[in-house]
Amino acid sequence: MKTAFDALGVAIRAGVSPQSAAAKLGLDGIDFTGMVPVSLRDDSKQ
Repeated sequence: MKTAFDALGVAIRAGVSPQSAAAKLGLDGIDFTGMVPVSLRDDSKQ
């Protein structure tokens, strides 16, 4: 499970949509908060 979640984080930080990444990794049914990783946040949109 840890490996799948690590891969999910990598995919999200690479710009893949969370739902798409979760589906590819067999993690369907995960609820996402909508929060954006700090490494992807666009501070100009505050």
